[in-house]
Amino acid sequence: MRSLSVSMRRQARNFVLGLLSAGVLCFGLAAFAQQAQPSAPAGPQPRAVRLSSVEGEVQLAQGNQILASQALANTPLFQGTQISTSEDGRAEIQFEDGSVARVSPNSSLTLAGLGQQGTTLETDLVLNRGLGYFEIQGDSQTVHIKVHFGDNVATASGFTVLRVNLDNPPGEVAVFSGNVHVEGGTSLAVDVRGGESVKINGTDSGNYTMAEAIEPDSWDAWNNDRDQVLTAEEANRTPATNGMPNDNNPAWSDLDSNGNWYNMPGQGYVWSPNEAASASWDPYGCGSWVWTPRFGYMWVSCESWGYMPYASGTWGYYDGLGWGWAPGLGVPWWFGGGWRVNIGNGPIHYRPPHRPIGGPRPGGPIRAGGRYQPYPVVAVNRVQSVSAGAATFRARNAPVTVAGNTLQPLRPLSARPVYSPGIGNGLMSRGSVGYAGAGVGARSGYPQGYAGAGGRSGYSTAPSSSEHFPASAHYYNGYSTPHVYAPSHSSYGASAPASHPSGGGSMGGGSHPSGGGAAHAGGGAAGHH
Repeated sequence: MRSLSVSMRRQARNFVLGLLSAGVLCFGLAAFAQQAQPSAPAGPQPRAVRLSSVEGEVQLAQGNQILASQALANTPLFQGTQISTSEDGRAEIQFEDGSVARVSPNSSLTLAGLGQQGTTLETDLVLNRGLGYFEIQGDSQTVHIKVHFGDNVATASGFTVLRVNLDNPPGEVAVFSGNVHVEGGTSLAVDVRGGESVKINGTDSGNYTMAEAIEPDSWDAWNNDRDQVLTAEEANRTPATNGMPNDNNPAWSDLDSNGNWYNMPGQGYVWSPNEAASASWDPYGCGSWVWTPRFGYMWVSCESWGYMPYASGTWGYYDGLGWGWAPGLGVPWWFGGGWRVNIGNGPIHYRPPHRPIGGPRPGGPIRAGGRYQPYPVVAVNRVQSVSAGAATFRARNAPVTVAGNTLQPLRPLSARPVYSPGIGNGLMSRGSVGYAGAGVGARSGYPQGYAGAGGRSGYSTAPSSSEHFPASAHYYNGYSTPHVYAPSHSSYGASAPASHPSGGGSMGGGSHPSGGGAAHAGGGAAGHH
């Protein structure tokens, strides 16, 4: 009788949990969203943007506090955060409207202003040193992005791709696409169009040199590689995120590329990762707790898609599906003033994550360890071993059955053309080499491909893409080391870059006597006053 009673209690518990996963959880999701993420807070709202990609050594700091000596992808970045890269470091930041900023090695960028009032977003980016790329969706009535460098500021008009180089102060601006207005001091005011570049005079800010060409830089190829990744992910977008807050954010594409959406009866769309088909998977199984001055410890997932599902909404476990995430109102947790675990209903014996408590002493810099100063980054690994029952992968396009309902995964929207830039010889000039490539698709309004090979000072070869695209090596004229591209990047090899004056060398090791690229021929530079 005792064993029968235990069995009956277990069946009853499973039945109740099934009801929760199918119906009652809907109420919990709505309640959580209303409580933890208010939809209309009064006054200015806090903002965060996503650190979407980290390669090599990248540091995060705010004021005199080091938040992470080694930055982690998917970290929400708040106003005042400084992103600094070492000789091998590269970083990418994604903004809510789809704009992107990328920081190359030996560079530093500060999120000086991340303001939000209602639907209006004000963003001020400060390139402190080095080289940065900025893909700006365009200045509109509700979104404004300015790029500061030295005493100058660049403002885009319409969709714009620009490169800012502070290796030679007071700076150089190259506009691959769109239009940029540059102002500085009391006398500098110049408009730079796509395919043009401007060098600012260090002794007289009102004096600058305009060229109807762009000197290729060795890091242009890396910028293009990142665009290839974003373009491939956008091809998997489904209608599930249409109409969500900031539905142009590239972070939504990560979900469609790594899982599926299911229209749950009575609840709406629920997203589930491909590997989360069983109770052995854990949404908080792999990641880190990262300390922030304003919000304390927040969760940063190690999953490539791990940004949106930890910014809003609720995780729940569904019999027949596995773990799923419902966006709720889509309003991020920082609107509610603090981070919290967003688990609605877990499987039997699920252990909720343990969030560290405490923080550094007021006014003191964060140090690793110490009685009153805990580690600013606490790594977590709760992933089960194979012998203990590893996560189960779900068939990509297979239907699932939840509470007697057969749910079909959403199919992607019509595929977008793949962005495939090409490398041209020497300089990229407006209307010619810089936009060569017939019928090339584009990400978010991109014209045709832009790229080139040359050299940022101190970098005598183009950066290797092998971290993202393991493929065969191609040797181009002027390089003594291979530049690796994926097969899908075959257009890069259409024409070899112009010969390198220094004869090549290893990345970051050689010097570039001429400052980059091939000889300046046919570009047509002229001085302006």
